Amino acid sequence: MKKNWLNSFTVAVALTLVSLYIYSLNLPFFHLLELKSYDFKIRSRGERPLTGQVVVVAVDEKSLKEKGRWPWPRTFMADLADKVSEAGAAVIGFDIFFPEKDRYVPFASVKEAAKKKDLSGINSENFIEWMQEVGDSDRLFAESILRSERTVLSYFVYPEEDRSGDTSEKLTAGQMELLDFSQFPIVQRFDDLANPVDLRTMASVGLSLPEFVNAANSAGFVTFVPEVDGVVRWVPMVMQLGEYLFPPLSLQVLREATQLPLAVRVAPFGIDGLKLGDNVFPTSEIGDFLVNYFGPAYTFTHYSASDVLDGKVGKKELENKIVLVGGTAAGIHDIHTTPYGPLYPGVEVHANIIENLIQQDYILRPDWLLLLDLLVILVSGIFLGWVSNHFKAYTMASILVFGIAGYLVADYYLFTQKGLWVHSIYPIFTQIFVYSGITVFKFGFEEREKRFIKGAFSQYLAPAVVNQLVDNPSLLKLGGERKELTAFFSDVAGFSSISEKLSPEDLVHLLNDYLTEMTDIIKKYEGTVDKFEGDAIIAFFGAPIPHKDHARRTCMVALEMQERLAQLREGWKKEGKSELFMRIGINTGPAVVGNMGSLTRMDYTMMGDSVNLAARLEGVNKQYKTETMISGFTYAQVEEFVEVRELDLIRVVGKTEPVKIYELLAKKDGVDVNQEQVLECYNKGYSLYRARKWNEAAEWFEKALAFDESDGPSLTFFERCITFQIHPPREDWDGVFSFGVK
Repeated sequence: MKKNWLNSFTVAVALTLVSLYIYSLNLPFFHLLELKSYDFKIRSRGERPLTGQVVVVAVDEKSLKEKGRWPWPRTFMADLADKVSEAGAAVIGFDIFFPEKDRYVPFASVKEAAKKKDLSGINSENFIEWMQEVGDSDRLFAESILRSERTVLSYFVYPEEDRSGDTSEKLTAGQMELLDFSQFPIVQRFDDLANPVDLRTMASVGLSLPEFVNAANSAGFVTFVPEVDGVVRWVPMVMQLGEYLFPPLSLQVLREATQLPLAVRVAPFGIDGLKLGDNVFPTSEIGDFLVNYFGPAYTFTHYSASDVLDGKVGKKELENKIVLVGGTAAGIHDIHTTPYGPLYPGVEVHANIIENLIQQDYILRPDWLLLLDLLVILVSGIFLGWVSNHFKAYTMASILVFGIAGYLVADYYLFTQKGLWVHSIYPIFTQIFVYSGITVFKFGFEEREKRFIKGAFSQYLAPAVVNQLVDNPSLLKLGGERKELTAFFSDVAGFSSISEKLSPEDLVHLLNDYLTEMTDIIKKYEGTVDKFEGDAIIAFFGAPIPHKDHARRTCMVALEMQERLAQLREGWKKEGKSELFMRIGINTGPAVVGNMGSLTRMDYTMMGDSVNLAARLEGVNKQYKTETMISGFTYAQVEEFVEVRELDLIRVVGKTEPVKIYELLAKKDGVDVNQEQVLECYNKGYSLYRARKWNEAAEWFEKALAFDESDGPSLTFFERCITFQIHPPREDWDGVFSFGVK
């Protein structure tokens, strides 16, 4: 059978290419699954150690309960900035906006100032002006910011034109002037300024009051860009307005804390890295940074703002620390969703970024990982195709499970130990997709063929042979093929008379026992049972599995069958049952073997002259009173393995050419002493017979019968010699004995 090009391997290759195409489409569903797998890896690795350099002073629920609702008077913020500065913080980063004038009047401050000033003679207009001056809480906060000399403010960015809406104004000249000192101090540009690279842009901003911005050391944007599922994974580290580039709050805070130069390099393809001192921070081409979260919400040290204001938290807790001030209370609405879930304070996202930069602990997604993804998808798909051609379904399923598990372990190792984010979903999808496709194909096509082979041959072939056919159906050639094989025919001597003595039930039982035992021996030597015809067994060796020693196997089967039948006769004799004797004919030669029959009914069988000769030899046993007869064609291939005696040169019905025949006696060197004596006499008699010395030959055959009176060939030739003494053959007789019946 010519092997079909459509097999499980080609199916696997095709499905792998489909998987690569799906990968190139970056479908939203798979992209979302990939993001969720990333979140799972972040969560599963657990919390990681912090340096302790970053702390959060939080406007939390406790602070609101103790100091009043939000927004607080600016005097509170001024006092907070003073307290943190006096505690020796390295830098103060405010993740809070102050876009409007303070509406609260600090009566306590006015009252204290009034005690120190003579208010007599001041008219109402002057009094109001004086009260506004001493009660200007915005001025007090601006003075505290300026006094601290370490404060970084934040501003909000509308990154796209159409998202600014009607509620935000476009950047004005005044805003640009306020932001001028908050640009990247060092910018290295290698792109074409006439056609700059595509980065995240600033359409409009939300700034704190100018007096606060001017008093601060610098300002940085705090805009997040959540992904399609609303999760903050990437954070912009660079935004542009025209030719100007601006850093976020986290970078500005770290720059103020370290006093190191901050630089950005812009290559023709995009951002080529951010640099603080000698440390380079990796970003995407558009300047986004992948946040490597250190743990769930409140992993960083949080101090309540009210405790700082009340002096409960001071120098011991805040000295030389990077202090981020932000709102964590639910009512302040600075809560985001991260890989650790919702309700994650925005100020702590900035804390994670700063900690990443301090520890230089990043998750990387370099461009070369794209090639790794493609390679893993391609190799895993093709490997499964190869496996499907060499292993069974259960083994293939086990390999799939181990393959997925192995990839997940490698994926997790690269993520946790090397900081590499490789895709999890696409390679696993490829393995499952290819496996499922192969399974469907094998069940619908290949397995159907294999089920047919098993059903057709399991009753007649050894399991090992059936498995070979299942694995390689090409061994079966539809319509038949010419092969050399050894044909086997057996029949029970006198079966008709035996069957007349038994009831149908007993006959069936006896015959089933006999056929089962004999068939098992054929299967043992991986022969093929062609058919049963009543008590007759027809089999052949050398097809469909092309054993080179098919003649030897057939002879071994015949010897073991006769030996096993002798054992069965002992048992049947003790049970009072009929005893069976079997005649066997064996011949080796060319024959046509294959599936033959009609479109609806076929048999795997053999045909040819060599097959007919084996059938004739089985019947010729009766003439020589032998049990197993083989042709000279078979003997030529087995003479070094078995013991035989030459019987005759005969011409069977339908054949003109004579055939030399032999009685199969035993395996090599397996003849006993008595048989040796019989054979010695027989062989001498047979030689004399061939020399036409009938009288002398008869004497030797008679001596052989003296050793074994049941020796059929000796008796046959003794009788033939007596006959030839009276009626000798013609002078031109060629020594061939012709049989006129089948």
